[in-house]
Amino acid sequence: MKIQKVLNIFSQALAGFALVLPYGSQAVEMPPEYYEVQEIPLPVGVAPEIGGLKFNSKGELIVLTRRSGILIAKPHQDPNQFQWRTFTDHSLHNPMGILVESDHQFLIPQMAELTRVVDTDRDGTADLFEAVTTDWGVSGNYHETNAGPIPDGEGNWFVAIGTASHNGPTFDYVRGEFSRTGRRGRNYSAVKDKGWVVKVTSDGSIIPWASGFRANNGIGMSPSGDLWVTDNQGDWRGTSPIYHVEKGHFYGHPSSLVWDPSFFPKNGDPLEFGVDRLNQLRTPAAIQLPHGLVCNSPSEPVFDTTNGKFGPFKGQMMVGDIAAQRIIRVMPEKVRGVYQGACAFLIENSGLRGGNNRLTFSPEGNALYVGQTYRGWGAPAEGLQRIVWNGVTPLEVRQMSITPGGFDLTFTKPIDADAANDPDRYQIQSYRYSYGHKYGSPQLDKKVHIAKRVNVSEDKFTVSLKLDQVEAGKIYQIDLVNLFSSDGLPIINPMVCYTVNQLR
Repeated sequence: MKIQKVLNIFSQALAGFALVLPYGSQAVEMPPEYYEVQEIPLPVGVAPEIGGLKFNSKGELIVLTRRSGILIAKPHQDPNQFQWRTFTDHSLHNPMGILVESDHQFLIPQMAELTRVVDTDRDGTADLFEAVTTDWGVSGNYHETNAGPIPDGEGNWFVAIGTASHNGPTFDYVRGEFSRTGRRGRNYSAVKDKGWVVKVTSDGSIIPWASGFRANNGIGMSPSGDLWVTDNQGDWRGTSPIYHVEKGHFYGHPSSLVWDPSFFPKNGDPLEFGVDRLNQLRTPAAIQLPHGLVCNSPSEPVFDTTNGKFGPFKGQMMVGDIAAQRIIRVMPEKVRGVYQGACAFLIENSGLRGGNNRLTFSPEGNALYVGQTYRGWGAPAEGLQRIVWNGVTPLEVRQMSITPGGFDLTFTKPIDADAANDPDRYQIQSYRYSYGHKYGSPQLDKKVHIAKRVNVSEDKFTVSLKLDQVEAGKIYQIDLVNLFSSDGLPIINPMVCYTVNQLR
């Protein structure tokens, strides 16, 4: 009790410094009594470049590596006590995803094909490598990675196919048709299906599903059956987006349009089609992750289906950052039939490495496993870690929702009403990112906003903010300055950003 009283006094004393803190206040280290980051050593000699993580029906962790094949282990409470075995030591071609079809059979997207890896005689070692499809093109460029596969529920699979990079060449001999028009640009689509999400049918046929992607190194399905893809900041990407993917939609990167027969060649070169006309064709991102603030290189999206076993974020999307030491929490909501929503940190630093490429929840639900790899950008970081919830709830923004003329912030714990009723505790700004061929974008049309009215709910879980202005097409960043819970504990991650596509 004495310690708690000191913490309360200290938190309240800090409140006097609220107005001198800058916008973009950063998260503090996550105390391990909430979420603990644990290091899981891999066997000696294994190159820890992880391209896929999943659990099988036995509760074993399947680890797909770039150079050291597939490893399997039953998780142990002591992260140093995993007993690893080798399913295959064959080096696969830059694999960036895995689907567990059974305890002895996996689907893996290599750069050149979707491959089924099978242990046919059940001796614990793979002995069959079967090409499910080889119908997409291959130029030989290092950047043409493929994410997935994601089951569609009808025996088929979605795969996200990335574009090539100007930092690497195409080979003299390619698989499939070569397009000189598609070969142009910073990130380009010189061969079929680059920059697309496709559906691979059970007989190996490919159905083009959606176009306009750049480096879509993450694809996932929500519990409600919505398909989601992350993409990376770069050309035609002012900042990193998260897309709700629908069939036939174009998501902004024009190079892939050379493989859309409804567009090319009748409309001409997509790179010369014009930004304004392309902007009219494209479906904007559901959620934008502000570059340098929230995320620099998003990877695989996974949904918290643990029903509260991982903490107070049931149903939310978790996304890794390859170029920073963080996992992002995403809070989608549908407004007027269109997805938009908020993002915040789940955890930043706190012992977590960068390179956060693939994520999966444990069968027990209390741990998020993180597979890390380095792909040429960001600081080198590779290996396997897990984030364990220790059963104590931190003070965080659990949900941010748009309201007429403002936003509701719902917290994981009751907040101190005196602090929360102070408008100066909410530093609010809005901005947007440009759309065009240039690499990335600065924040544009920045505005500082005032909380004209603040209302704390009777249960002290929700703060309703009325702003001077809310516009569609902008990101609203709210930095919470010295807010604390009713029992005196500070908020861990004080920044939350909301992408507005539709107004209430």
